[in-house]
Amino acid sequence: MVIGPGKQQDGAIMPPIPPAPAEAERLVFVYGTLKRGQPNHHLLASSRFLGLASLTGMQLHDLGPFPMAIPGEGTIHGEVYGVPRATLPALDRLEGVPRLYGRCRRRLDDGRRVWVYLGRPHQVRHSPALPQGHWPAPMLLALLLAFDTLAACGRWQNSRGLARIELGNALGAAAYLSKRKKLLESPAEAPVELYAETDLRRVCAGWR
Repeated sequence: MVIGPGKQQDGAIMPPIPPAPAEAERLVFVYGTLKRGQPNHHLLASSRFLGLASLTGMQLHDLGPFPMAIPGEGTIHGEVYGVPRATLPALDRLEGVPRLYGRCRRRLDDGRRVWVYLGRPHQVRHSPALPQGHWPAPMLLALLLAFDTLAACGRWQNSRGLARIELGNALGAAAYLSKRKKLLESPAEAPVELYAETDLRRVCAGWR
């Protein structure tokens, strides 16, 4: 027989049975600016780091100051956090849900079900893929980019017209600058400047 709250059993008063606690946190897989050492990691200050993980069935693309993963062939690598439910709205605002990213449920390679922020194929059609599934680039690639930056700055500063636009866009992407408009693209048939000239000059000044 089930004894309800406040009922007697063998002459003793049974205390009320407390309700089961609501789930206090959600598992979130991050692969970009929310990772440790990245500019938005402070938003996870109240979250528990639960280790490194990978997610297969995804393609990772480099959008300059941040990456975007979309469903596809490949594997992306990142970090898993136990995130308080109260923190999720702040993450959604950062990721521009639902306009820029969608918060989707996926299963990691280790079997855990997590939330992950994913983009859409049309959003990355002009952005380079990262076949190794890591963002930012590994240290060796970062050093190569640094070496090329000096030469790219010289070519950009001495160029004019379409060449200057294309070189500036390549330089801005390599330096992870923020675009003048977050979703601005530069079509090959009519290139447009993606990055502010003042930002490009600042990058080049740092490589003199």
